[in-house]
Amino acid sequence: MSDLTPRSAPAPAPARGASTLKGAGGGLRGTSAVWDDNRYAAVQQRLKDLAATMDAISDSLLHSAKRMKQNSEEAASTAAAIARADLDGAFVELTEETSSALVTAHKAMKKAARSSQSLAEKAHRAQTLHQRMYQPLDQVRSGRRHRTPKPGFFNR
Repeated sequence: MSDLTPRSAPAPAPARGASTLKGAGGGLRGTSAVWDDNRYAAVQQRLKDLAATMDAISDSLLHSAKRMKQNSEEAASTAAAIARADLDGAFVELTEETSSALVTAHKAMKKAARSSQSLAEKAHRAQTLHQRMYQPLDQVRSGRRHRTPKPGFFNR
């Protein structure tokens, strides 16, 4: 009879340069100055961090999905071995149900990985669009000797 032993595989490292999102604060707005900083560079960094984090999550989910599939195949072969050994049918049934549950988990993890990858791509596009729209303005404002009014100052 084969032994099912868990194999420990390290989770993929976060993307290079990615940091944890600071200031998430459980969804409360205004809990951190990091989220209140809407300067060009700060928004660019947050978008880059979001994209890198979602890329890392997607990679981790794909890795977990792969392990789920391998474990489901192992459980199916174990169920077949139990059946060949003429053991109680309840054990065969439980092992087959385990294999089926692992296949379902595999599909759900792949779907979650696709969703996180989609969000990462959207974050990359948003960062690029933000850069295209606001980088020239940021360069003009940064190159001036004197301070300039904040956006919306003249909208009174």
